[in-house]
Amino acid sequence: MRLLVLLVLAGLVALAAAEVVVPPRIEQGVEERVVNQVPEATSVDAAVRSFPVVARVLATGRIERLVVTLHDVARGEVRIDSVRVDVRGIEVSRRALADGEVDLEHVDSVALRATITEEDLEEALPGNVADLRLLPGRAEVTVAGQTVGSDVTVRGGRVVFDLGPLGDVGVALPGPDFFPCPLEGEVVHGAVHLFCTLDEVPPYLLRRLQSAAPVS
Repeated sequence: MRLLVLLVLAGLVALAAAEVVVPPRIEQGVEERVVNQVPEATSVDAAVRSFPVVARVLATGRIERLVVTLHDVARGEVRIDSVRVDVRGIEVSRRALADGEVDLEHVDSVALRATITEEDLEEALPGNVADLRLLPGRAEVTVAGQTVGSDVTVRGGRVVFDLGPLGDVGVALPGPDFFPCPLEGEVVHGAVHLFCTLDEVPPYLLRRLQSAAPVS
């Protein structure tokens, strides 16, 4: 009996140690993978938000949530201040987890949210457009010395400003390899938020290294 108790205690200690060691390894592995796939990002942060991680994976084969944030992405015509990818319900390989690997190809849902600042949009707009001001739900721009109000929409892979009789102007966003879902936009004070949901992760989050097949 005493031996059994000692074995159980040793197992609990090992599990507790794994809960400390494994999540940072997962986060580091995801960060390195995304940096390699998106070198235009200044930095990448990954956070496993699923405690306990190891015990849950051993019991269910899943990690409940992983949030990856890319900062200062200079891709396309406009710099993107941040891109947040919130992944839920991730099926994983228990054996690969020990190596810090997470199989991101099988997930329940993904919410993607990006932010572009007023300053970066103004810099990316054509040269005859200046003094951009983003206000809740609308924008104001100056074109050839004339200040006009504008609706802001996201269509055809672009952030578009409707300047009425002066026509439309816009900037192109990164393509479907980066935003693999139809984006919606929301104008807030000083920024445009882009968002969409999908049922698979963007290509740059996929696990590139081969490992053991997921355990069902």
